[in-house]
Amino acid sequence: MFEKILIANRGEIALRIQRACREMGIRTVVVHSEADTEAKYVKLADESVCIGPPPAASSYLNIPAIISAAEVTDAEAIHPGYGFLSENADFAEKVERSGFVFIGPRPENIRLMGDKVSAKQAMSKAGVPTVPGSVVPLPNRKTSSKMTSPSSRIAPIPRMRQSSVRALGVPSRLPSASSEARERRWMPEVRRLATGGEG
Repeated sequence: MFEKILIANRGEIALRIQRACREMGIRTVVVHSEADTEAKYVKLADESVCIGPPPAASSYLNIPAIISAAEVTDAEAIHPGYGFLSENADFAEKVERSGFVFIGPRPENIRLMGDKVSAKQAMSKAGVPTVPGSVVPLPNRKTSSKMTSPSSRIAPIPRMRQSSVRALGVPSRLPSASSEARERRWMPEVRRLATGGEG
């Protein structure tokens, strides 16, 4: 059982983890941006550490700042909640290498399941039913066009093309015709560029 953990999240997510920790007799440390100094979850924590300015990239996604906060408060483990860094395998690895327990999946499992292609391949290998479709990445526009052409034997319309890395917060849509499928085929590429190259 831990005596103190750091919660690397904010708002309602942090409050839920705090409540569970109180019931278990575990002290909590929360991190917050300058904009969240007066937030409820900060006031209810046993300890709090400001880790940066309001933009999430400079605070809640700032891995060195979060680990430093755990070090200065003598936390034993880091709970990522969900969202933010919870699905970041590199973060989980750095937490463990810094001597803390990462409360969540193993880094290798996050990495495996964080990529739709490798996740689907792993589940198929384990005998778990998966949605019909490609189990390999589509390398280029030409290959994708062949797989979504009317003569394709892969599957009839509707078809979808998704980013292989995370959902990026943008839902996939079902095209109603081949012309709409062509129009939407490269939306994941637009999302990839808009999110710094992921996907």
